[in-house]
Amino acid sequence: MYVKKIELVATKGVEQLNYPYSKPTDYYDKLPSMSPARAALSDRVSLLKLTTDEGVKGYVETSEVAGRTALSLAWAIEGLRTSQTSLALDLLYRLTLPTGRTGIFLHAISALELLMWDSRCKELGVSCLSLIGGPTREKVRAYASHLHPKPIQELKREARNYLEQGFTAMKMRFPSGPWDALGVERNEEVVRAVREEVGKEVLLAADAWMSWNLNFSLKMLRRLEKYELAWIEEPLLPDDLEGYRELASRTGVPLAAGEHHYHVYDFKRLLDVGVTIVQPDALWSGGLETLRKVASIAEAYGAWVIPHTSNVYNLHFAFAEPENIVPMVEYLPHYRWMENFAINPPLPERGFFFEPKGKGFCVEYDVEEKTT
Repeated sequence: MYVKKIELVATKGVEQLNYPYSKPTDYYDKLPSMSPARAALSDRVSLLKLTTDEGVKGYVETSEVAGRTALSLAWAIEGLRTSQTSLALDLLYRLTLPTGRTGIFLHAISALELLMWDSRCKELGVSCLSLIGGPTREKVRAYASHLHPKPIQELKREARNYLEQGFTAMKMRFPSGPWDALGVERNEEVVRAVREEVGKEVLLAADAWMSWNLNFSLKMLRRLEKYELAWIEEPLLPDDLEGYRELASRTGVPLAAGEHHYHVYDFKRLLDVGVTIVQPDALWSGGLETLRKVASIAEAYGAWVIPHTSNVYNLHFAFAEPENIVPMVEYLPHYRWMENFAINPPLPERGFFFEPKGKGFCVEYDVEEKTT
């Protein structure tokens, strides 16, 4: 079965609230308050369709800009067998070296690779999970990822609600950073409140989303050590690898990064400087082929792989890896990420995702061709 045609069949805007949290642009007052999707330049999404020579159709949702970039590259994989995902990834990576290597080009390459997986598995009548090793367990732990800054009592109430839903792991966001003279105190206040509410038996992580610098991070992490956080996520800019090395050597809080890193080379660099939790995304980092390679490298370093978001593509990967390598996945309880066209996106039950069943990525899409 061969790749015959790739199309962008629909686009739409993403509606999200402007949840507050520290962002790398907070040093400037020029930009307005933004939703997480807008801050990631992903507030418009697209649905891509791959049609094979036998009429089998595969689908992938990605950002609109990634979808249109994928269309500009699709010619390079037309005529390949849908099973040639390794060839497609390497060919597209090499083709885009002059202008790509990271960012939107890797998002586009990821979408094309995932389209090939979805269509191939649908032709075979099996799930993608079954072709990448099969399930290693019946269920995968989900951590509730939200807890954006808000009044303390409301924050505690939200954390308590996740406990009542069965979640035993959570991730919160920070309100401030180096631009704020009271940033350390404001950040500690919200961490203290949530930790007091959920107790020490709950795994609690916190996300700085690339918004701090080394000096602030050193001060902040030392202040937070007593709260026994599972990790601090992306305290530094993605390219500040020496900063990560310094943080890892001078603080005791585990560091997580990888959401904004690409291909296997970036993840090896992160592991080399002391990051112990890497967070690739099948939709961004290079598809399933890349995530499987990252898992192998991380295992050799004794590190965890916890994918960025629990989109359906990452979920199939997580189920195929042993729990000691991929212990849990992220769940966004207040908005969906790249599941805006999905009719039946996977949802956790009592804090766990269960094995996806069906063909391909096991998701049905609203495929009416439209733009809204």
